[in-house]
Amino acid sequence: MKLTWSRQRVHPRHRFATSQWGLDEKETLVVRLEHDGVVGMGECVPSSLYGQTLDSSEAALIAMSGRLGSDPMAIEPIVQRLIAEQDDQRAAIDAVDAALHDWCGKRLGLPVWKLLGLARPCKQTTFTIGVAEPELIRVKVEEALAAGFDALKVKVGVEDDEQTLAYIRSVFDGPLFLDANQAWSPSQAVARIRSLARFRPTLIEQPVPREDWQSMAELSRLGVAPVFADESCERPADVLRLHEHADGVNIKFTKCGGIREALRMITLARALV
Repeated sequence: MKLTWSRQRVHPRHRFATSQWGLDEKETLVVRLEHDGVVGMGECVPSSLYGQTLDSSEAALIAMSGRLGSDPMAIEPIVQRLIAEQDDQRAAIDAVDAALHDWCGKRLGLPVWKLLGLARPCKQTTFTIGVAEPELIRVKVEEALAAGFDALKVKVGVEDDEQTLAYIRSVFDGPLFLDANQAWSPSQAVARIRSLARFRPTLIEQPVPREDWQSMAELSRLGVAPVFADESCERPADVLRLHEHADGVNIKFTKCGGIREALRMITLARALV
């Protein structure tokens, strides 16, 4: 198998920001896995939060390129070998995992959901409203509703939260997910969640720093909304650790290392319900 990659710079329609950071552009790696005339594609999106950079991801891909073997359909042993050797570079592993699944799907003429024996995907993603000035918030919400999204995820954890949510609730009555991105201390989170209860959130995501995951149980008991872990949950072992502390977990391929690890986390989470 031949593994190659190139850098790609992408620009969001509008500046995207959370309580912790903001960006006007993002550079990622487009990964190509070629074997027997078929090319599988993947993308690596490193995060500094998890100790990853473009340079560290490229170094990991160089090391991985000689460790893939000769059978792209042996996805599970390949991915587990890469995790054992490059555990801290799971964004790069995710890219290879995606390219392997894409290669197999193309070779067999099947979409990946059929390849995995899953039900046909029918969920619509939510539209995320990042932290912004009021006028840009209005533009983003108008665009989301015009596009037909039936759920909104709103980044909170800043001074203008209540103003933003008051406007959104004046034009949107559907599911509202609030994501604080670790913005509050445990004691601050109690007060802030109570103050935001009037906006009827469907769930509240990662209100406290990742290391304060045990405090999420108290926040859940406030009864305002289910509390989900994101930054506190990277890998399958975290699902077990968070049991009885969080109401749910946010699973992302780039955090956990791809489709196979994500499915393992989903199975664990559902078994613990």
